[in-house]
Amino acid sequence: MNRVLAIVPCHRMKNRCITIKGYTLPLCARCTGILIGYLFFPILLLIDIHISIWLGLFLNIPMIIDGWTQKKKYRMSNNTLRLFTGIICGFGQSILIVSISDFIVSLFQ
Repeated sequence: MNRVLAIVPCHRMKNRCITIKGYTLPLCARCTGILIGYLFFPILLLIDIHISIWLGLFLNIPMIIDGWTQKKKYRMSNNTLRLFTGIICGFGQSILIVSISDFIVSLFQ
């Protein structure tokens, strides 16, 4: 396994991983979505738009609900939903990181 991917805490269940043209990605759909959502981090860092920390927190809720209801066996999720909620969560976490970083920087100005 790739050393970089080894640090990502993912269950890597093959049936929950995305397959593209016969190649199965090494991370599950949810973790792949989170990493895609993190791609918004540099954009948020570079543009000078202040997004509410509450929005960042709120955007994590769909993934929490999806994962929790699946774990409790209330319903079965699918890879499309896992990917989508992962992207939203990764974007929300990017907002949180930028918002908290901006706050910390403002303390020293």
